Amino acid sequence: MNKTAYDRSGFWHKAVPMINLVLVALCIWGNATTNAGFCRPVAWAAVVQGLSFLNIIVFTRLEHTRLGRVNALMCGISTGVYAYWCLFLGGWIVLMPVPVWFLSLLVWRNAIRPVGKGVRSWYFAGVLLCVLFAAACGVCYQRSCRAYAEGRVPDGNPMTERIAGMHFLYHTRLCIYDGWRPPLHDPAMVLGMRLNGWRDPLGDLDLENRVARYREMYPDRPVVLPCACCLESKRNGYFSDPLWENDTIGVGTLME
Repeated sequence: MNKTAYDRSGFWHKAVPMINLVLVALCIWGNATTNAGFCRPVAWAAVVQGLSFLNIIVFTRLEHTRLGRVNALMCGISTGVYAYWCLFLGGWIVLMPVPVWFLSLLVWRNAIRPVGKGVRSWYFAGVLLCVLFAAACGVCYQRSCRAYAEGRVPDGNPMTERIAGMHFLYHTRLCIYDGWRPPLHDPAMVLGMRLNGWRDPLGDLDLENRVARYREMYPDRPVVLPCACCLESKRNGYFSDPLWENDTIGVGTLME
């Protein structure tokens, strides 16, 4: 089989998109029903993840079209997304084959055996964007830590709000246990925290005082959301927690 026939074979153009469509559907269903993985991504992360899901389903069908280079760029970004999956889900072996499968497809078709001129360059440009983004998250997190240490909060850095809401609004790592955990997932905050050695500038506060500090800093933002990150049987425990017995449940499940 020559290269062109191989590139357009039934496996790559029919089987791979269908396999990935099923895997994506299972991932979305599993996260929505168990809330044990990423729970509810913040708005920007939901958009990026949605585009990455679409990309992993259709990328082999776009390789030989006018969108080939844009497709390769998006494949590079998707590589960063699924590499983050591996980083975050590293402790849950049962889910690791899914991002590893996605990564192997993206690397093979764009880096090892690219199917068009310029594909490899555009692919690595997308990967580079992810690396730069991660570095920026680390810097922003470090600046927020410095602002907390110097008493200059709240400031204009969005990472400052994320740090204030850690452990009750935003979760920081995978934790499978019989109870509820923070419902929102922001990869930027997780990356920033990891790149700064898991540093938490408010680590000396217990959860009750942390919630009080957040209310003081951001009085217009909710501390409890209508989406419990737990199994169905544990949802009442989240909504009835004494931490926010006098608070109004926020509107919506996504935050910027």
